[in-house]
Amino acid sequence: MGGQVTASCARRVVLAVASRFANRRFVYAFAVVSVLGAKAVHIYSHLLALPKLALRRWGYALLAQDLALLIALRLGLDIRRLPGTAVYSPRFMASMAASFLAAFVSVIGVGTMAFFAVAGSEIHWSNVGVAGDAAGRALVLSGVASLVPVLGALCLVAWVLQDFLDALGGVAADIVSWPLSAASRVLSRRLSSYAETPQRDHEYGQTTETRLDGSAGRRRWSVLWLLAYAIVAGGMLAQAILCFLRPNDSALTFMSWTPALLPFVEYKASPLERLSSLRGSGSLHDWEGRTALGTPTPLSWLPKDHVPAGFEDWYGNETHYIAAADPLRISNLDEELLPQLRDRLRDVPIRHIVCVVLESTRQDVFPIKAHGIPLERLRETWSDGKLPREAMEHLAALTPTARRLTGDFDDGFQQRTADKPRGGISFSDAYTASTYTLKSLVGTLCGVSPIVADFNVEYRHHIYNPCLPQILDALNALGGAGGRNFSSHRWKSSFMQTATLDFDNFGPLVSRLGFPQDATIDKQYLRRGDAKFGRVTLPDVNYFGFEEEPLEDYIRDAFAAAADKDERVFLTHVTSTSHHPWALPGNETHVKLANGLDDLSHYVNTIGYDDRWLGKVLRVLDDEGVADETLVVVVGDHGVSMPENDNLSPNFNPNVGNSHVPLILSHPKLPPVAVDAAVTTQQILPTVLDLLLETDSLPEPARRAATELARLYEGQSLVRASPPPPAAGPAGWQLTVINPGRAMVGVRDARRRAWRLVVPTLDNVEWRFSDLDADPREAASVVGFDLDGFLARVRQARGSEAAEWVRDGVFVTRWWLEENGKRWRYGA
Repeated sequence: MGGQVTASCARRVVLAVASRFANRRFVYAFAVVSVLGAKAVHIYSHLLALPKLALRRWGYALLAQDLALLIALRLGLDIRRLPGTAVYSPRFMASMAASFLAAFVSVIGVGTMAFFAVAGSEIHWSNVGVAGDAAGRALVLSGVASLVPVLGALCLVAWVLQDFLDALGGVAADIVSWPLSAASRVLSRRLSSYAETPQRDHEYGQTTETRLDGSAGRRRWSVLWLLAYAIVAGGMLAQAILCFLRPNDSALTFMSWTPALLPFVEYKASPLERLSSLRGSGSLHDWEGRTALGTPTPLSWLPKDHVPAGFEDWYGNETHYIAAADPLRISNLDEELLPQLRDRLRDVPIRHIVCVVLESTRQDVFPIKAHGIPLERLRETWSDGKLPREAMEHLAALTPTARRLTGDFDDGFQQRTADKPRGGISFSDAYTASTYTLKSLVGTLCGVSPIVADFNVEYRHHIYNPCLPQILDALNALGGAGGRNFSSHRWKSSFMQTATLDFDNFGPLVSRLGFPQDATIDKQYLRRGDAKFGRVTLPDVNYFGFEEEPLEDYIRDAFAAAADKDERVFLTHVTSTSHHPWALPGNETHVKLANGLDDLSHYVNTIGYDDRWLGKVLRVLDDEGVADETLVVVVGDHGVSMPENDNLSPNFNPNVGNSHVPLILSHPKLPPVAVDAAVTTQQILPTVLDLLLETDSLPEPARRAATELARLYEGQSLVRASPPPPAAGPAGWQLTVINPGRAMVGVRDARRRAWRLVVPTLDNVEWRFSDLDADPREAASVVGFDLDGFLARVRQARGSEAAEWVRDGVFVTRWWLEENGKRWRYGA
């Protein structure tokens, strides 16, 4: 008997709890917390763009759209206000519309907060198309881990507050509906109104008349309800007045949008298009109407009977990029070699070239430094501000290959090592051409600026200069003698990675860059039963692919085949294990480096894995006897800014941590050289051509062709001194296309390389100025939505010189953006 009573009580409790989820009050409360939570993310993500005084003064007005949306939703959910019960009656239609609206705003709110929990930034709904392929869907599904706790927290808050939020929404809905009801009475006496007819609130068990009039025993409740109505009405009136008085400021306007409307708000216009009166200083005044496009420079060595890939412009009537006409280009090909390289390059044979692109690798983790920003951030997670002994020992031995390649053994870990520099040139201040991997690859292998457009559209547009595999193919056709004993051997280009090429048209891009399909290896090939060294069955370590070890046989085979066939290898390899979510292979051990900041701990551990893998690649070169005749280019595609701002993704994230990458040109016969100049990854291609020429590694016909080709590119040679920048005019401006491509451009120049400008190319993105000497984490950047206000804030914070520099940077970027579209024949 007692058991039956207990079971009955338990059943009643469960039903009572469940009933509080299955009712309109909970639906409305969940929509409220979703909308307001998403609005908090929206405002927080752009908080730096708004002065604190403006936020305090007008912050309440920013919620007007959200509160109006929630009142409309509350009116729609209270279907008793409307006549009819049949299908397609006003009551039915309002119920359906309200249900759809509640579901929609809840999905938007949950998605916004879940994305923020993973990436640390606001979601941009216009880019959800990235989930159009399998790898993209896997990327999106990786956020489920954050979706579940966000959804659970919202459900809990909505469950607890549902009575209060529904009552508050009901009061606001009454205030809005009363004048509507009065208007309805004037227009038609035949229609009854909610204000006139007492209606039973079945979820509260009381009528509107009861709330307001009631018997003497309920007089106290009537007073409380009247007070509630007065407070809510006063709040609504105050908000209306604030909205009317609010200044027409772009930051306030953007922050006032309710997140539910952001997917429908297209910001296609660039704020630069409205700056018709903007002029640069000095000789920049003369840039209006200038273009670097013209008739291609004649190349007499090109074949007449066919059109080599990448050289189509020389066979048609199209215009082509002319480096000599580019006002941003400052050539150094006529300058002397770096002092450490003079009279040394003739002893450096370059038969083969290996280009290793390191996924998500910051400059300051290659090698990792004891006093770098990542380790400072790791220390901050421990209560005593110190890393545990096991963590320090792991970090001290984490990147030995990077130390050898860069020749940088001053890492602050106070350990002795017998390692010696491998030889080569290390650049400590290199920025990527783009913080989106596929665009970065175009900048590295083609020496061009990527398109200012979202994601990979480069594969189907005009790559405005030949890419390195295409150049090597063209040189193959020239033949001839001269140079070293291997100079006349034919180049064979190959592309290898263990990640998929199905993501964002990566496969078609690799083909457009000039890599033959039969020399392209990716996850899909390695999973095939007919793969040359057997089918790979390893589990994926992330949503793109598995670890790099299966490529060792293929890399070894490429050099063995080249030795047998008298060929030269150009091998490009892109790593992927160091990509989010930074999971190690099953046979690797993760060492805990942070007390709570797990993502950064995992990231640093995968950097160690990449370092060990890179060491294996170098050992393959040693084993095959080609190390002393192989140039190894090591470069990061982009970094990650977790140590600076906790953002896991470079997507819509302009922080410098995403742009600053390692860049090394390694060869055992080169002296170790450290270069601290401001350089970009676009300079790799002309540098490779320059090195092939200076090391006498090309036959005579190819030498003449390479000499002409090197002068076609924007970038300087990395092995030559840079000419001193002129006092006025071009300043060695360097521009980085920020992931995913269409919204922002990072800008710096060689004269003021600590100053950094982020130029928005869409209206919903802020202007940013940073002084990296004073603020290396960019924690206190000057930010603004309106250029005039932004310039005033820069002048106030950093002085007139900085403000004028920003103005010049804006002018240069506006000119460059117009040129970018013309060069790529994009948007025409």
